Amino acid sequence: MKSLVRVGALATLNLFCCSSFAQAVVANNIKIQSNISQNNVFDRALDQKVALDGFKNRLQSTTTNTQFANFLPSNTPLVAMVDTSSATWKKAGNFQLFQTVWNGISFLIPSQLKDGYATDIEPWLGEQVAFAFLPSDGSSKVTIESNFVTLAPVKDEQSLQPFLSKLKANGSFTQREYKGITILETKTDTAKPGLPETENNSIPPVPKSPLNKAVKPTKPTKLNKIKNKKPNSLVIGILPGHLAVGASTKAIERLINNNQQKAATLAQNAQFQQTIRQPQTDKPLFAMYQDPAGYIAFIKELVKDPSLGLPNFDLDSILSPEQFKQYQSIGSFVTLQEEGVRFQVNTYPSPKFARNSLTPNIQTQTMLSRMPAATYSAVNGENLNQRWQTIATILSSQKELENGLKMFRGFISSKTGLDFDRDIINWMDGEFALFMFPTKGGFFKMLNPNANMGIGLAVETSDRTAAETTLNKLGTLITSVSKGEVKIIQKSIKNQPVTSWDIKGDSKQSLLAYSWVDDKTLIVTTGYGAIADLVPQPYIALPSTYNFKKATNSLPSPNAGYFYMNVGSLLSWIYGFVPSQYSNNEYFNMFKQAVGSVYSVSATTSSNVEREQMDLLFVLAPVRNKIK
Repeated sequence: MKSLVRVGALATLNLFCCSSFAQAVVANNIKIQSNISQNNVFDRALDQKVALDGFKNRLQSTTTNTQFANFLPSNTPLVAMVDTSSATWKKAGNFQLFQTVWNGISFLIPSQLKDGYATDIEPWLGEQVAFAFLPSDGSSKVTIESNFVTLAPVKDEQSLQPFLSKLKANGSFTQREYKGITILETKTDTAKPGLPETENNSIPPVPKSPLNKAVKPTKPTKLNKIKNKKPNSLVIGILPGHLAVGASTKAIERLINNNQQKAATLAQNAQFQQTIRQPQTDKPLFAMYQDPAGYIAFIKELVKDPSLGLPNFDLDSILSPEQFKQYQSIGSFVTLQEEGVRFQVNTYPSPKFARNSLTPNIQTQTMLSRMPAATYSAVNGENLNQRWQTIATILSSQKELENGLKMFRGFISSKTGLDFDRDIINWMDGEFALFMFPTKGGFFKMLNPNANMGIGLAVETSDRTAAETTLNKLGTLITSVSKGEVKIIQKSIKNQPVTSWDIKGDSKQSLLAYSWVDDKTLIVTTGYGAIADLVPQPYIALPSTYNFKKATNSLPSPNAGYFYMNVGSLLSWIYGFVPSQYSNNEYFNMFKQAVGSVYSVSATTSSNVEREQMDLLFVLAPVRNKIK
C-alpha cells in the first residue's frame, strides 16, 4: 500500500503541475519571464517531430486532442485526459462552487509549486495532459510504477528548454540517450524530486487555513525518519512534441519502442477514436477512455503486486469477465456548460450484445405531469417490474447479496402474505414516477408538525385487476392488524374518488391514500392530506417549472427517464430540522454556502443504435459579488 501511496502522490503532483485551475482562479495576471538561453538537449527530439506528421492526418476530428495516442499501444486499457488551458478553467471559476472549493484547498498548495508552475511549466505546457496505464507486455509483472505514464504536450519548444536546464542544474537528474531520445532520470541518492527544498530536507508544515481555523499547522517531518521509504524515480522522456513522465524507465522506453517500431498505436484504434469523440462543442475538462475487458485483465494482474499490500481476494467474484465482454469501450467526460458542470458516460456494447443491453427510451413521459411543481426529488422511468427483475438477477449472482434478497422476500411474505414479485411488483409494467414533495398533510405531518413532506408513487399498469386485488388484500391486512382501529374510507376530492387508510376514521391521521386518476394510472401517497395536492392533477405540474426545465432541457430526449433534485427546496426543508444553536455556527454556514451554490441535480440515461449514454448535470450558481 505504501507503494500505491507513493505513486499516487507522484500522479497527484503531475496532475497539479499540469493543471491551470489555480492560475485561472487566482493568478491569471502572472507575467512569465523566461530568458534563459537554449541548449541542444531538445534539438534531437525536434528533428524527430517530423516522424509524427503522417500520423496527424489519420486522427479523426474531435474536440478532444488525441495526439498523445500516437505513442501508446493500441490495446492501452485506460487513458485519462485533463484540460490544462487557462481559458477553460476560467469558465469554471465563474461558478461559486468552484470558487468555494478552491478557497478551501488553495492554502494546502505550497507557494513554491504555484510560482514554479507559472514560471517553469505554464509557458510550454499544451492544452491537454494524458495519464495512461500501459497494458501488460507479458514479460514482467504489472505494477503501477512500470505501467503508469503521463504524457504532457509541448506547445512551445523554446520555453521548454529553461525548464529542462533547471532540472539538470541542481544535479538531481542524470541524462542518457535511448534510441536517439533523451531521457532524464532522478538519482536515487537525492531527496525526493518534486518536493519543495527546505532546510534538512523536511516537508514544510501545512499552513493554517484562512477559512478553517480548526486546521492546525503540523510539525515538519524528516524524510529520513519515514520507515521503509525508498525514493521513487522520476523519469522524463523528451519525445517529439511531448514530455513523457513516469516512475520507471521501463514505461518511458516502451513508449519510445512503440513509436519507433511503427507498432499499432491507440491513435489507430477506431474504437478509441469513436469513444473519445464528444458531441458537445466545448472541450471537456476531463475525459477518459476504457477498454473494459482489457482494464479488468490489467487490474487482475495489478492486484498481484505485493508492494501494494492488498489482501488476497477472488476478483473474479466481483468483476465477472463475461459482464464486461458485453462492452467494447466506455468513454467518460466532464464538461462545462451555461447551466453548470456536466458528467457524461458513454458505453459502446459489442455488436452481438447491442440489442439486449440498450435500455429503451420512453416516448411519452406522461408521469412527469403527475408531480407537483415544488417536488423536492423525483425519479421516473418505465416498467418498474422489469427493472426489479434486473436488480434481482444481479443480486442473485452474488451469494452474500442473494441471502439478503431471500430475507427481503421472506420478510414481505411473512408480514403481508403476499409474494413481492408476483403480487406487488409484477403489475407495475408501465411508466412510473417516485417522488418526494412538500405538503401540509399526510402521514409524516402526523408524526412531526415540521415534517411538511409527502412521498408519492404514480404508476401505470396493464393489469388494473391485479393491482386492485393487491390493494384490497393490503387494506384487509392493515384493518386486521390494527384490530379495526384503521378504517378503509372511500372519499372524493374534486369529484375524484380516493381511498384512504384512516386511524379511527380521521383523515388527519391517514396512513396511506390512493386514487385511480385514469383507467391505468394509480397514484399512491403517504396519507389523505398528501394526495389532496395531487388529484385530479397538481395545481402546477413539474415539467412547466423554470428549475426543472433548466435542469433537463440540455439532456438528451427521448430518454429512459429522469432523476431530479431541487437542491434549494430540499435544503430549505432539511434546515427546518437543524437546531437553532447551529444557525451562527461558522462551519455549518460554510457548508451551507458551498452546498447552497448547487441549484439542482438531474440525470438521465438514453440510447441510440451505437451506444448507451448517461448524463448527470449540476446546475450551479454564478460567482457571488464577482469583482469585474
